[in-house]
Amino acid sequence: SEHPILRISRHHHGNIKSSILTQEFVRSHDYAALSDEAQNFVGLLGEGARVTRGEGEKAKTEKVGDFRQAMAWLISEAERTTGRQRYKGLGEMNPEQLWETTMDPNVRSLLQVKIGDAIEADRVFTMLMGDEVEPRRNFIEDNALRAGNIDV
Repeated sequence: SEHPILRISRHHHGNIKSSILTQEFVRSHDYAALSDEAQNFVGLLGEGARVTRGEGEKAKTEKVGDFRQAMAWLISEAERTTGRQRYKGLGEMNPEQLWETTMDPNVRSLLQVKIGDAIEADRVFTMLMGDEVEPRRNFIEDNALRAGNIDV
């Protein structure tokens, strides 16, 4: 089961409305589209709005004026307690890192890839993985805006 990474609660006239965001949602194309529409959230938070991370005695709360400020605080809090590493390929990872990112059947995604046109596939593979930089750069520049869920 997917663990929540963010719970958003709104108190209004004595009622509490909570929404939970999961890692799967944050990685989705829907989340990317919502992020692009963030300016529409301006003005939705009232005076005294707060964002809280954690629960119980370990909870931390911060007053915020808008969603952008809330997300910036949450991201900075998350970055304080997590590390980031980049790898060029799976061969650079140790066994524990491979398990966490790729091999654990509870979190991995397996997608079947079918090659309909072997000649075209070879051309694209050579362009993307070959020694010539210019065709790869052109491909990235031409297709960058159509891509979703890019980890940069």
